Amino acid sequence: MCSPNNTVKLNVGGTTFQSTHSTLTKFDGYFKTMLETLVPVEKDELGYIFIDRDPTHFRLILNFMRDGDVGLPDSEQDVEEISREANFYLLEGLMELCSRKLEILAPKNALKIRILETDEQVLQATVYAEKPVLIIYFVVGSHGEILKPFYQQERFNIFGYLEKYETEFDIYFRKKYLDDGICSFQIRYKNEVVTRQNFPPNIRNFDIKIQECIEKIERLKSYNS
Repeated sequence: MCSPNNTVKLNVGGTTFQSTHSTLTKFDGYFKTMLETLVPVEKDELGYIFIDRDPTHFRLILNFMRDGDVGLPDSEQDVEEISREANFYLLEGLMELCSRKLEILAPKNALKIRILETDEQVLQATVYAEKPVLIIYFVVGSHGEILKPFYQQERFNIFGYLEKYETEFDIYFRKKYLDDGICSFQIRYKNEVVTRQNFPPNIRNFDIKIQECIEKIERLKSYNS
Protein backbone atom coordinates (compact mmCIF):
# COMPACT_ATOMS: atom_id res chain seq x y z
CA MET A 1 0.00 0.00 0.00
CA CYS A 2 1.28 3.51 -0.88
CA SER A 3 0.77 6.76 1.01
CA PRO A 4 -1.63 9.13 -0.82
CA ASN A 5 0.94 11.93 -0.57
CA ASN A 6 3.71 10.04 -2.36
CA THR A 7 4.98 10.54 -5.88
CA VAL A 8 4.82 7.14 -7.51
CA LYS A 9 7.77 6.05 -9.64
CA LEU A 10 7.10 3.48 -12.34
CA ASN A 11 9.31 1.38 -14.57
CA VAL A 12 7.23 0.25 -17.55
CA GLY A 13 9.16 -2.21 -19.69
CA GLY A 14 12.44 -0.42 -18.94
CA THR A 15 11.17 3.16 -19.38
CA THR A 16 10.62 5.23 -16.22
CA PHE A 17 7.62 7.43 -15.48
CA GLN A 18 6.45 9.43 -12.47
CA SER A 19 2.93 10.29 -11.42
CA THR A 20 0.96 10.88 -8.24
CA HIS A 21 -1.01 8.54 -6.06
CA SER A 22 -4.18 10.55 -6.70
CA THR A 23 -3.79 10.30 -10.48
CA LEU A 24 -3.12 6.59 -10.48
CA THR A 25 -6.03 5.80 -8.18
CA LYS A 26 -8.56 8.13 -9.82
CA PHE A 27 -10.20 5.23 -11.69
CA ASP A 28 -10.94 1.69 -10.61
CA GLY A 29 -8.50 -0.71 -12.17
CA TYR A 30 -4.95 -2.02 -12.11
CA PHE A 31 -3.27 0.85 -10.26
CA LYS A 32 -6.02 1.45 -7.72
CA THR A 33 -5.84 -2.21 -6.76
CA MET A 34 -2.04 -2.11 -6.63
CA LEU A 35 -1.75 1.05 -4.53
CA GLU A 36 -4.72 0.70 -2.18
CA THR A 37 -4.53 -2.98 -1.28
CA LEU A 38 -1.88 -5.30 0.11
CA VAL A 39 -1.15 -7.10 -3.16
CA PRO A 40 2.60 -7.75 -3.64
CA VAL A 41 4.33 -5.10 -5.77
CA GLU A 42 7.42 -5.92 -7.85
CA LYS A 43 10.14 -3.22 -7.80
CA ASP A 44 13.37 -2.74 -9.73
CA GLU A 45 16.79 -2.13 -8.19
CA LEU A 46 16.05 1.62 -7.84
CA GLY A 47 12.78 1.02 -6.04
CA TYR A 48 10.55 1.86 -9.02
CA ILE A 49 7.39 -0.23 -9.36
CA PHE A 50 8.10 -2.55 -12.27
CA ILE A 51 5.39 -3.29 -14.86
CA ASP A 52 6.26 -5.76 -17.59
CA ARG A 53 4.47 -4.01 -20.46
CA ASP A 54 5.48 -2.19 -23.64
CA PRO A 55 5.97 1.50 -22.70
CA THR A 56 5.12 2.85 -26.17
CA HIS A 57 1.66 4.16 -25.29
CA PHE A 58 2.04 4.55 -21.53
CA ARG A 59 2.32 8.36 -21.67
CA LEU A 60 -1.11 8.38 -23.28
CA ILE A 61 -2.39 5.99 -20.58
CA LEU A 62 -1.16 8.41 -17.89
CA ASN A 63 -2.74 11.40 -19.62
CA PHE A 64 -6.07 9.60 -19.68
CA MET A 65 -5.82 8.92 -15.95
CA ARG A 66 -4.95 12.58 -15.31
CA ASP A 67 -7.77 14.12 -17.35
CA GLY A 68 -10.36 11.39 -17.91
CA ASP A 69 -10.03 11.97 -21.65
CA VAL A 70 -7.30 11.86 -24.27
CA GLY A 71 -6.86 12.38 -27.99
CA LEU A 72 -6.26 9.16 -29.92
CA PRO A 73 -4.16 8.79 -33.09
CA ASP A 74 -5.68 8.18 -36.52
CA SER A 75 -3.81 4.91 -36.95
CA GLU A 76 -6.08 1.91 -36.46
CA GLN A 77 -3.09 -0.22 -35.47
CA ASP A 78 -2.05 2.28 -32.77
CA VAL A 79 -5.60 2.52 -31.42
CA GLU A 80 -5.85 -1.28 -31.22
CA GLU A 81 -2.55 -1.38 -29.32
CA ILE A 82 -3.79 1.32 -26.93
CA SER A 83 -7.02 -0.61 -26.44
CA ARG A 84 -5.05 -3.72 -25.45
CA GLU A 85 -3.08 -1.68 -22.91
CA ALA A 86 -6.28 -0.12 -21.58
CA ASN A 87 -7.68 -3.63 -21.15
CA PHE A 88 -4.57 -4.67 -19.20
CA TYR A 89 -4.82 -1.65 -16.90
CA LEU A 90 -8.60 -2.17 -16.59
CA LEU A 91 -9.44 1.35 -17.76
CA GLU A 92 -12.98 0.93 -19.06
CA GLY A 93 -13.31 4.58 -20.07
CA LEU A 94 -10.26 4.42 -22.30
CA MET A 95 -11.42 1.13 -23.82
CA GLU A 96 -14.69 2.85 -24.72
CA LEU A 97 -12.82 5.78 -26.31
CA CYS A 98 -10.80 3.30 -28.39
CA SER A 99 -13.95 1.48 -29.51
CA ARG A 100 -15.55 4.74 -30.67
CA LYS A 101 -12.38 5.79 -32.48
CA LEU A 102 -12.17 2.46 -34.31
CA GLU A 103 -15.78 2.87 -35.45
CA ILE A 104 -14.84 6.22 -36.98
CA LEU A 105 -11.71 4.87 -38.66
CA ALA A 106 -13.29 1.77 -40.19
CA PRO A 107 -15.27 3.46 -43.03
CA LYS A 108 -12.28 5.64 -43.96
CA ASN A 109 -9.93 2.68 -44.04
CA ALA A 110 -12.37 0.59 -46.06
CA LEU A 111 -11.92 3.01 -48.95
CA LYS A 112 -8.25 1.96 -49.16
CA ILE A 113 -9.11 -1.63 -50.08
CA ARG A 114 -8.76 -2.15 -53.83
CA ILE A 115 -10.12 -5.40 -55.26
CA LEU A 116 -8.98 -6.84 -58.60
CA GLU A 117 -11.82 -8.84 -60.12
CA THR A 118 -10.33 -9.94 -63.45
CA ASP A 119 -7.01 -10.84 -65.09
CA GLU A 120 -7.32 -7.67 -67.16
CA GLN A 121 -7.46 -5.58 -63.99
CA VAL A 122 -4.38 -7.37 -62.67
CA LEU A 123 -2.57 -6.56 -65.90
CA GLN A 124 -3.56 -2.90 -65.79
CA ALA A 125 -2.57 -2.58 -62.11
CA THR A 126 0.89 -4.05 -62.68
CA VAL A 127 1.90 -2.74 -66.12
CA TYR A 128 1.27 0.95 -65.46
CA ALA A 129 2.33 1.14 -61.81
CA GLU A 130 5.21 3.41 -60.80
CA LYS A 131 5.63 1.69 -57.43
CA PRO A 132 6.04 -2.03 -56.81
CA VAL A 133 2.69 -3.84 -56.65
CA LEU A 134 1.69 -6.18 -53.84
CA ILE A 135 -1.31 -8.41 -54.59
CA ILE A 136 -2.77 -10.39 -51.69
CA TYR A 137 -4.85 -13.40 -52.74
CA PHE A 138 -7.43 -14.12 -50.06
CA VAL A 139 -9.31 -17.41 -49.88
CA VAL A 140 -13.09 -17.59 -49.70
CA GLY A 141 -14.50 -20.71 -48.06
CA SER A 142 -17.44 -22.80 -49.16
CA HIS A 143 -19.86 -20.71 -47.08
CA GLY A 144 -18.52 -17.35 -48.24
CA GLU A 145 -16.25 -16.79 -45.23
CA ILE A 146 -12.81 -15.24 -45.69
CA LEU A 147 -10.19 -17.60 -44.29
CA LYS A 148 -7.28 -16.41 -42.16
CA PRO A 149 -4.01 -16.31 -44.10
CA PHE A 150 -1.74 -17.65 -41.34
CA TYR A 151 -1.58 -21.27 -40.18
CA GLN A 152 -1.11 -20.13 -36.58
CA GLN A 153 -4.50 -18.39 -36.64
CA GLU A 154 -3.13 -14.93 -35.86
CA ARG A 155 -5.37 -11.97 -36.55
CA PHE A 156 -4.35 -10.26 -39.80
CA ASN A 157 -4.92 -6.52 -39.40
CA ILE A 158 -5.53 -5.58 -43.02
CA PHE A 159 -5.74 -1.84 -42.35
CA GLY A 160 -2.58 -1.95 -40.26
CA TYR A 161 -0.69 -3.51 -43.16
CA LEU A 162 -2.14 -1.05 -45.64
CA GLU A 163 -0.86 1.76 -43.46
CA LYS A 164 2.49 0.09 -42.85
CA TYR A 165 3.33 -0.63 -46.48
CA GLU A 166 1.31 1.84 -48.55
CA THR A 167 4.39 4.02 -49.13
CA GLU A 168 6.32 1.03 -50.47
CA PHE A 169 3.65 -0.64 -52.62
CA ASP A 170 0.45 -0.21 -54.53
CA ILE A 171 -1.58 -2.83 -52.65
CA TYR A 172 -4.45 -4.82 -54.14
CA PHE A 173 -6.54 -7.83 -53.13
CA ARG A 174 -7.84 -10.64 -55.29
CA LYS A 175 -10.28 -13.38 -54.36
CA LYS A 176 -9.50 -17.10 -54.56
CA TYR A 177 -11.87 -19.94 -53.84
CA LEU A 178 -11.07 -22.80 -51.50
CA ASP A 179 -10.28 -25.27 -54.28
CA ASP A 180 -7.67 -22.84 -55.67
CA GLY A 181 -5.36 -23.35 -52.69
CA ILE A 182 -4.32 -21.37 -49.62
CA CYS A 183 -3.81 -17.63 -49.23
CA SER A 184 -0.86 -16.30 -51.19
CA PHE A 185 0.72 -13.08 -52.36
CA GLN A 186 2.85 -11.79 -55.18
CA ILE A 187 4.99 -8.70 -55.66
CA ARG A 188 5.72 -7.25 -59.09
CA TYR A 189 8.00 -4.38 -60.06
CA LYS A 190 8.05 -2.91 -63.57
CA ASN A 191 5.90 -5.88 -64.60
CA GLU A 192 8.55 -8.34 -63.41
CA VAL A 193 7.68 -10.90 -60.73
CA VAL A 194 9.76 -10.25 -57.61
CA THR A 195 8.12 -13.05 -55.65
CA ARG A 196 5.06 -15.28 -55.77
CA GLN A 197 4.46 -17.50 -52.74
CA ASN A 198 2.00 -18.77 -50.16
CA PHE A 199 1.61 -16.99 -46.87
CA PRO A 200 4.15 -18.12 -44.23
CA PRO A 201 2.96 -19.59 -40.90
CA ASN A 202 2.82 -16.30 -38.98
CA ILE A 203 2.83 -12.50 -39.24
CA ARG A 204 6.47 -12.15 -38.24
CA ASN A 205 7.63 -14.36 -41.11
CA PHE A 206 5.36 -12.46 -43.49
CA ASP A 207 7.05 -9.18 -42.47
CA ILE A 208 10.46 -10.77 -43.02
CA LYS A 209 9.45 -11.89 -46.54
CA ILE A 210 8.14 -8.41 -47.37
CA GLN A 211 11.35 -6.76 -46.15
CA GLU A 212 13.42 -9.18 -48.24
CA CYS A 213 11.40 -8.17 -51.29
CA ILE A 214 11.84 -4.46 -50.53
CA GLU A 215 15.61 -4.98 -50.38
CA LYS A 216 15.54 -6.92 -53.65
CA ILE A 217 13.57 -4.14 -55.35
CA GLU A 218 16.08 -1.54 -54.13
CA ARG A 219 18.86 -3.59 -55.73
CA LEU A 220 16.87 -3.75 -58.98
CA LYS A 221 16.42 0.03 -58.91
CA SER A 222 20.14 0.53 -58.40
CA TYR A 223 20.95 -1.90 -61.21
CA ASN A 224 18.57 -0.16 -63.64
CA SER A 225 19.59 3.40 -62.76
